[in-house]
Amino acid sequence: MKFNQSARFLKDELQKSLEKVKESFGLFKKEGIKNYEIKELLEDIEKGLGNYASKIDKLIQFDEEKYTIVQFLNEVLKLEYNGIWDYNMYASSIKDPVLAGDLKKFGASEGMHALLVANMVKKLGGTPQFNPPEYRKKKKLSVKEMLEEHKKGEIEAIELLERGMKKFSDPEFQYFIGKIRLDEQEHLKEVEKLLKEYKDLQAMIDATDYRWRDDYAGDEKDRPWIE
Repeated sequence: MKFNQSARFLKDELQKSLEKVKESFGLFKKEGIKNYEIKELLEDIEKGLGNYASKIDKLIQFDEEKYTIVQFLNEVLKLEYNGIWDYNMYASSIKDPVLAGDLKKFGASEGMHALLVANMVKKLGGTPQFNPPEYRKKKKLSVKEMLEEHKKGEIEAIELLERGMKKFSDPEFQYFIGKIRLDEQEHLKEVEKLLKEYKDLQAMIDATDYRWRDDYAGDEKDRPWIE
């Protein structure tokens, strides 16, 4: 981030100036100069430069923590997009209307998560990074295989969110990520329930290419993705 680079440069310059002031103060004492006005000036400069350098260092550390959080949230955003794409793609390809409805419901929830995460990234001063899924060719798989893919994706999302909660102690972040984690845990339970329900279904899904458009996206200028 450009601010961090500039702030580090400023801190380095202050540190150099502080060393020069200390050097001058040392010469002042060594040469036995009796001008107390100069002595007070040097003391004030030394104290001021030290305080400024310390404050800038704290600002840099705070900004770097926010930057790390933004990086993490963009990882979460990537997984949310994968979930949106997969759930909607399979929902558009499956013949069972009840199962298709469940998948669309999951996809809509992931879409809301994506919007919330993107807004949090912007609130922290970052830029939401949209990483669209790779181009998918047609492929056939069973309902069970499809649900197992979703189960794996939900587990991956939950594990990522829990790593974030352990790494970052900010209360607002903890609350925000904790709510999304609860949703993903509910998704996992529902997917596991569907796996039991459809475990004997031999029907195959022809997963065709799918172009997703999210009704929950909000205004186009607010969307972190490209349609």
